[in-house]
Amino acid sequence: MIKIILFLCLSCLSLSGFATIKLPSLVGNNMVLQREKPIKIWGYGTPGEKIVVLFAGKEFKATTASLGKWKITMPKMKAGGPYQMVLNGENKIILSNILIGDVWLCSGQSNMEFNLQDVLNADREVMDANFPEIRLYNVDKQISLSEQENTKGSWNLCTSNNAKYFSAVGYFFGRRINQDLKVPIGLINASWGGTVIESWISKEGLIDEETFGKKAQEVAKFDTAAYNLKQRLLNNQWLKNFNLQDEGFKSGSYIWADANSSDWNNISMPNGWEFTGKPDLSEMDGIVWFKKEIELNAQDLKNNAILNLGVILNADKTFFNGVLIGKTDDAWGKVRSYNIPKKLLKIGKNIITVRIENYGGDGGFSKKADQFYINTNEITTTLAGEWKYKIGYKLTTYNRPEKQINPNTLPTLMYNNMISPIVNLSIKGVLWYQGESNWDRGYQYRELFPRMISDWRTKFEDQDLPVLFVQLANYHKKNDNPTDSYLAEVREAQDLTQKVKNTGMVTAIDVGDAANIHPKNKQEVGRRLALLAEKQVYNLDVDSLSSAYEGFKINDKLIQLKFKNVYDGLKSKSGVPGNFQICGANRVWYWANAEIASKNTINVSSEDVQKPIAVRYAWEDNPAEANIINSKGLPLFPFRTDDWQGISYGKK
Repeated sequence: MIKIILFLCLSCLSLSGFATIKLPSLVGNNMVLQREKPIKIWGYGTPGEKIVVLFAGKEFKATTASLGKWKITMPKMKAGGPYQMVLNGENKIILSNILIGDVWLCSGQSNMEFNLQDVLNADREVMDANFPEIRLYNVDKQISLSEQENTKGSWNLCTSNNAKYFSAVGYFFGRRINQDLKVPIGLINASWGGTVIESWISKEGLIDEETFGKKAQEVAKFDTAAYNLKQRLLNNQWLKNFNLQDEGFKSGSYIWADANSSDWNNISMPNGWEFTGKPDLSEMDGIVWFKKEIELNAQDLKNNAILNLGVILNADKTFFNGVLIGKTDDAWGKVRSYNIPKKLLKIGKNIITVRIENYGGDGGFSKKADQFYINTNEITTTLAGEWKYKIGYKLTTYNRPEKQINPNTLPTLMYNNMISPIVNLSIKGVLWYQGESNWDRGYQYRELFPRMISDWRTKFEDQDLPVLFVQLANYHKKNDNPTDSYLAEVREAQDLTQKVKNTGMVTAIDVGDAANIHPKNKQEVGRRLALLAEKQVYNLDVDSLSSAYEGFKINDKLIQLKFKNVYDGLKSKSGVPGNFQICGANRVWYWANAEIASKNTINVSSEDVQKPIAVRYAWEDNPAEANIINSKGLPLFPFRTDDWQGISYGKK
């Protein structure tokens, strides 16, 4: 009898749990609903359950379908609020502090994901980030083999604490729109660093695409467990071989852990080593050893010490006076904090040695000096300042196997979990900042980017959905001589995408960082996107367009270029136009002399080219000398007058 009663109780609990209204995370307190478009509210319940929604003084009804889903579409509303929403079914849910305004989806890779707390003047920007009519939603980063209906997350007020972990580009955009248009703004951040564009397109959107189309249709059947097992074995073997190349590791011993460092080079830490200006560390991946000498006294030796090194990219082994005190494998974003046993501490000179493994991208310590210290007997001493370093191994072949499934293993993975749960929501538009991970496939990007835009418009059931995007920033060393450029070809693909209706581009070629693929000046990027939206989406009379190449003609030994969107005219920020290339029929490129000949024309020539046929501008990874702006201060888009096949042609 007791078993029967227990079974009945559990059954009732189960039925009761299933019979309640449930809402997706996007439908919640503090949300922003899109103004002047039909408002969609959806959720889950018992099949046949009657749902009544009370909102803005009106009542709306729905019946849960056989699959346990219901959906209500409300009439358009003007900006305003806050409102309360009451949902009645088998249970009752009350949602509060709802605003009607404009909802913008912010998506892409790491430069969109880049947090407010890491921008220029971050302390001031974070402190000032309190806007009650701006709401923030971060889509939880998960990989999914199939399209998901819900995602973890919640709408939060734009406060200093919430904004500092939000997309900086999205925040600066939303702040400007909110201030200028006086309407509530909802920002949804669905971005993931290092992701390729094909991962952001649905399986339907990739049908018939020659490279990813067939694979996209098979993603749902992918055996993740078997793949991960295989890849971990391959990755472990690669890491073993990688570490064996280290000159500081011989015969199973880390011989540089207690080696004399008198012949090591000086360096200032904490920092990513590629950002230190050291030529031998520029764009370097591999293994680098670092040493720091510190002085301790008798007071310091009374207790164990704590060594805090902040975030390290990617893996480290850390020694104190030659003894290993801690190690961390490849762990993104993990702060290294190691205990130093009292017995290792000495009066006088002590040596901290950190061996860092970097497999690609940024390497070294994070820049946060407040996380960089040693604590001895409750005395905290900063470790920021001069260190010594020595390269143990320089990686030249980038063939590390994936250690497990990641966002780029298969197409559609980002769409499935980061975009699919959002498509029921009416939104104003999309901000997109991505392309670095497709750096060597510019020609393919010409097809994939418009395909993604078309796919999202279909999924959101809005064929006029505005899509505004950022052209990649300058990055890498400045070239001594003109040469082909992969990043220039991606930028060209982005520029060509402006031919798709209701799209627009801003460029970041003048606000990048040669040594950092994540430039900190996100304020200007957000400002440019906001100005572009005000003109193209909100139809305001603002000056927001960059100048763009329009045509050319050859006049003997020079080529005259014509431009549009110059406003009161073109000018050079330094007084001398830079970063033009010119060539003749032999297709050998030379740096060119350029002169602003009129309001909208520039003449380009070179003594090395007597019969020029083509010109390029800002056509390199880091066009640092590209300095042409229009009278509104907006930079000229990179361009070329030729259409010759580039170095990424045919790459898939």
